[in-house]
Amino acid sequence: MALDYSTLKKVVNSNGPVARILILEVKGSTPRGSGTEMYVWADGIHGTIGGGNLEFQAIKSARRLSETGKTDIKSYPLGPQLGQCCGGFVKIVTEYYDEKDVANLKDKNLNVRSISDKTEASQPVKELVKKYSTGGISLDHTLSDGWLIEKVITEKASIWIWGAGHVGSAILSLLAPMPNLDVFWLDTDPSRFPNLEFSNVHKIVYDTPDKFVKRAQPNAEHLILTYSHKIDLEICNEILKHDFKWAGLIGSKTKFTRFKTKLLSIGHSEEKIDQIECPIGYKKYGKHPQHIALGVVIDWVERNRELEQGKVVDKKIA
Repeated sequence: MALDYSTLKKVVNSNGPVARILILEVKGSTPRGSGTEMYVWADGIHGTIGGGNLEFQAIKSARRLSETGKTDIKSYPLGPQLGQCCGGFVKIVTEYYDEKDVANLKDKNLNVRSISDKTEASQPVKELVKKYSTGGISLDHTLSDGWLIEKVITEKASIWIWGAGHVGSAILSLLAPMPNLDVFWLDTDPSRFPNLEFSNVHKIVYDTPDKFVKRAQPNAEHLILTYSHKIDLEICNEILKHDFKWAGLIGSKTKFTRFKTKLLSIGHSEEKIDQIECPIGYKKYGKHPQHIALGVVIDWVERNRELEQGKVVDKKIA
């Protein structure tokens, strides 16, 4: 994970200066991986580095740091001394961020700073920055010669959930807390939205889907789960007119066969139609809304993780 600029900005705007805790390095068994971040201020936190006494101690340290504005690096062996039995090792850096720091990061794709007493970047540090800037290397974060070089994420992945019924609500409750994700949640009736609130979820009421599909980013994913087959078909038709990363339609193979026949008659190519996945999720988990949601979100995590690693996913609906 890299520095999530939009989350940093929201946290600072809402709470004032914060301490950001970043897991720099892990060895062995640990609750969370390298690159995990969380934010701490006087009377609140955002995110988690895994809970337990490790997080408790890190939060205490972060609140002390907020008063000084200094950077702190600590190592934690996850053994009896910390009251945890993971047996691993975690190195954490804690830094201070205020509105000025957020403004300075606005147009940057790398956050390069000294976390030691060194004030001048060495040649190896400059070379790493140059290689990243020219596309020679990719990184989320790396520590070099007392300097921390970290990618800044200014754009999040995007998923559009069409339908605020039982399945849509169940999927949203699991998917929305995922990092670096914006969710657009759409329905034809505002009363159908349950009382689920997440800062990265944008609720939209629509009459016809066409004008909103046009607003979706070309790399957006779509989940089509409305109460009406007619509306589902309209959404499929509109999505196929535009670029999209992935689309999933709730229903059976029989439903998709009927949709495919209709979409072919409208003029869409078979190759483009087959980019829509139906059924969605994993049937082995069951048909309860929570079971469907679990399968869909597991599929989303696996698909996005594999794509980030440059691998092709062999999807199995079984």
